[in-house]
Amino acid sequence: MAKRRFSDLHCHNHMRAHFQMQEKAKKFRRKGEFSPWTVIASNHRNHQKGVMGASYSQIDLVKCWNSNLRLTFNSLYPLERQFVKGIDPKIGKDKWFRFLTSAILGSKGIRRDLLQTAYMRIPDKVVDYFQSDDYDYWESLQRERDFVMMDSGKRIRRNEIHVPQALLREERLARKLANQHPRLYYAENASYRIPKSRKELEKSLEDDQEITMILTIEGAHALGTDRVQSIEEISQRVKEIKENWEAPIFFITYAHHFDNHLCGHAHSIPGMGKILMDQSERMNAGFNNDGRRILKELLGINGNFERDESLGYRILIDVKHMSARSRKEFYSLVGKCLDKGDRIPVIASHCGYSGISSLDRHIELEDCEVDDYTDESGKFNAWNINMCDEDIEWIVRTRGMFGISFDQRILGITKNDLKNNPKRNGIQLIWENIEAIIKSAYANPNLSEEEKPLVWNCLTIGTDFEGLIDPVDYYPTALEFDLFSNNLIFEIEQARKKSGQKHLAHLKSREDVEKAIEDFCFNNSKRFVAENYLG
Repeated sequence: MAKRRFSDLHCHNHMRAHFQMQEKAKKFRRKGEFSPWTVIASNHRNHQKGVMGASYSQIDLVKCWNSNLRLTFNSLYPLERQFVKGIDPKIGKDKWFRFLTSAILGSKGIRRDLLQTAYMRIPDKVVDYFQSDDYDYWESLQRERDFVMMDSGKRIRRNEIHVPQALLREERLARKLANQHPRLYYAENASYRIPKSRKELEKSLEDDQEITMILTIEGAHALGTDRVQSIEEISQRVKEIKENWEAPIFFITYAHHFDNHLCGHAHSIPGMGKILMDQSERMNAGFNNDGRRILKELLGINGNFERDESLGYRILIDVKHMSARSRKEFYSLVGKCLDKGDRIPVIASHCGYSGISSLDRHIELEDCEVDDYTDESGKFNAWNINMCDEDIEWIVRTRGMFGISFDQRILGITKNDLKNNPKRNGIQLIWENIEAIIKSAYANPNLSEEEKPLVWNCLTIGTDFEGLIDPVDYYPTALEFDLFSNNLIFEIEQARKKSGQKHLAHLKSREDVEKAIEDFCFNNSKRFVAENYLG
């Protein structure tokens, strides 16, 4: 039987290597290590524990290769400077918490640098650069693009390993672990390709001897929206991406954690994250006029919501991190285009199910979004960063994609679960979210009977690995994808045997279940990108 293939709708394959190397490129080139293939040695103990993926790699290219991940949507992401800026204490919500953390950490200096370096595993010199006036999102985005493009289409004999700040003992330990766990550290005769055309994409997708890498962007701030003198500069940068970049951008996650000066973002940072960052500016707001303009230009539509070929190929929009207000306006645009016969697929690339009925209800509940806030069932994370029934309707109607995050908090794990029901933090948690999404579509009166089953074609893996997530137990890296898929087959097999399961009625046998998992793990994403690349 052929080995199962995998895809990931949202991840950062090059992130750890790029963070380590970007300010010391000459040094790494001299050592022959300047490559997206270079593995940054991990904290093996934290990997085994499956804790937050800051100190170990979850989905570098070596793990992609060895896990048979053959389609990756690799997200370019210039780190938002709010992650490394000091806190500005203000009167109002959390004022005493902010004053305390400011006093402990300071707004600048060595204490904050040390914390960032330890928390995010970013070299101190790179943190200094992110804190400096020289750091520019647009310039950083282009450097990141060049980094991932450099080895596209090449075949490596074997990758290099870099041990950060290595003492002799640490170097020896890393080499020992590499010999003991070669799948974690070494890829041989390996290759990835970033397709420059639809023809190149189709050829790469059929070639199991290379990883097909699709480029995406996380956050419209990457266009440099914080420093430009006018919106014309951002418009020109969208045009430059479409006309001058060597390979296309497939979709952009329009919002992220902080104000991008275009649209509102959803609440996303819990608990102790408040020590490091403040995301309150324009959180839960909607689009402004500049945001509406850039949105249309990315999609290649004019003011009358009609396709305009002069605006170039379509860059799709990922609604993850968009506030509920922003999503509501975006779907209004999508609906107008749909009425004109132009289907714009809605993407939610690394999400969970919120258990909430509508975007309006999410807006009503914004102030309830404290840590561990769930829907009425107590199962799902009800923050408006997650997808509600209305979001799912639009994804199905437009034949879009829903990538299931592997972040345990996003999927609904609470402190109470960790204490009293830790077994839920595994395949049960992921299947609960998948099944709830499917049930939502089947129960939606706005979807026709022909449309409802299409939800099965809209689901895939969207881990958010290398995005500093705390992964679901048992699946801390891409190397556990095969285990995950087999566990998911078992869960669905058990579920389909119960009577009266309309959403599972088409699964008549284990073979049907295995086919559904093959689609979920790879085929759905393959079909989706083949249909929409350079659209």
